[in-house]
Amino acid sequence: MQQRRIGPFSVSALGLGCMNLSHAYGTPPSPEVAEKVLLKALEQGIDFFDTAALYGFGSNEKLVGRVLKPYRSQIVLASKCGVSGVDGKRVIDGRPATLKQTCEESLKNLQTEVIDLYYLHRWDKRIPIEESIGALADLVSAG
Repeated sequence: MQQRRIGPFSVSALGLGCMNLSHAYGTPPSPEVAEKVLLKALEQGIDFFDTAALYGFGSNEKLVGRVLKPYRSQIVLASKCGVSGVDGKRVIDGRPATLKQTCEESLKNLQTEVIDLYYLHRWDKRIPIEESIGALADLVSAG
């Protein structure tokens, strides 16, 4: 499969955005079907998978983590922060403490020690962007 660069990573030209496996655009597939989609993508040479804390209010990250954990060294994993599900509602929150907490939750959900690409899903305009990005830089420094 053709490759492309994302930062320091060389990944398949096609990636899989995993949102629809748990969230949005109608009824998501069953967990069994979602698992088959992830594994088929991997089988077809897809090695870039994108999810977010928001998707399925954490259930998408749990699905991706559970299914792809055995292949973690073979894939590039992206997730997003700054928008989460709180009491069944979408909440934009770019406070540094929240971004760091969300990262810890995402690491647990994804069953990994490192998220290769972690970025803001939405900018919380109540928080200076430098503070939100500073929190992400702190996470990079922490490994």
